Amino acid sequence: MATFELDAQELDELQQKMEEYGEGAARQINDVLHGEGAKEINDQIMRILPASGRHWKGKKAPASTAQPFTQEDGMLSVTIKTVSAYNYLYFPDDGSNTKKHAGNQQFMASGAESASDRIMELCIGHLTEEF
Repeated sequence: MATFELDAQELDELQQKMEEYGEGAARQINDVLHGEGAKEINDQIMRILPASGRHWKGKKAPASTAQPFTQEDGMLSVTIKTVSAYNYLYFPDDGSNTKKHAGNQQFMASGAESASDRIMELCIGHLTEEF
């Protein structure tokens, strides 16, 4: 699981817009996070996902060309996780190095961080449009 931080200034701006908007702000932000936000995170992770280069008869499509992620929606949150067939992505993302594989690449965290600015823009934009 990846952890990343938002810029304090952007977070303050979002909080101010939420206070101005009032009751429906959480619903608007949830709509953005669960729709466009999750897609943006997924796209950013896929952009930097390493390709294995392996192929043999009967092998499933590599994660870099398949759709290896699913999303879990929460209140004011979205979690991007691997589907069970691609849980091995843990090892190049968080795992240790071996003589054949490079671990600790942190592509999940990097993808989430690179999408955070765009998601903040989307959230603030949706709140501004509705207000």
